[in-house]
Amino acid sequence: MFAMDPVGRTRVGAGPVSPRPHTAGCKRSILVLALVAGTLGLASHDARAGYVSVNGTSNIFGAGHAVAPDPGSYGPGTLPPAIDLFAAPGRTLTFDMVAGQVSCLTSMGWYNGPDGGTYATGDTDILSFNGISGITHATRTMFLVGVFTDGTVPEGAAPSRQNASSASSALSWSPQLFQTFFIGDGLTGEGTGSVQVFHVPDGATKLYLGFADAYGFGDPIGLPGSYNDNSGSVDVFYKMVPAPSTFAFAAGGASLLLARRRR
Repeated sequence: MFAMDPVGRTRVGAGPVSPRPHTAGCKRSILVLALVAGTLGLASHDARAGYVSVNGTSNIFGAGHAVAPDPGSYGPGTLPPAIDLFAAPGRTLTFDMVAGQVSCLTSMGWYNGPDGGTYATGDTDILSFNGISGITHATRTMFLVGVFTDGTVPEGAAPSRQNASSASSALSWSPQLFQTFFIGDGLTGEGTGSVQVFHVPDGATKLYLGFADAYGFGDPIGLPGSYNDNSGSVDVFYKMVPAPSTFAFAAGGASLLLARRRR
């Protein structure tokens, strides 16, 4: 790996979502309609889809903080964008489309998609900092990551670092609060495969999206930094829903009442 000057880093490597009154029957109908409406309400109100753009300078270690940190030097970048999460048990998130290109060193024209690339050192080994965990990956750099927070300012010891080397092939992940986790393009393959399911930890109120960067991506190991020479962006389309059992219970109750109403 090459050293870098204070202005720009030189990195090594090559890159490739009206009832009628006073009738018992009418009362039952109202109850059925209310429960059905409640079930539909879960599907329309509590299922939330949205979009956010994530700049290549988005510093994931700034999640929940007022200022993006730069413990490894060479540029703090920008604060990561956040998605507000509704309160519900057993929430899950999917990323129906993640597209775009980002660069870890604009001057060299090194660009890769959301699943990361092999530029620079070719691997990631970034330390935790100020309550947000670092992350490792044996063969990728500059991939899209996320961090769930509970509305408090992260501080102190962080959760364990995720080894994201096999993350792109996993069908589901259950990250902890304040734990940086691999998202990439949200599929089990690069640009193809099954949609991955991410389980939202209890107490989470926000999901921050960004990138994990450092001088040489931490190789052999290092603190976050070196965001100011990044560029590009990715567009993220996501969807969040409550636990499937919530729908099953409500729909089952509605079906039972409808059957009784027919009898």
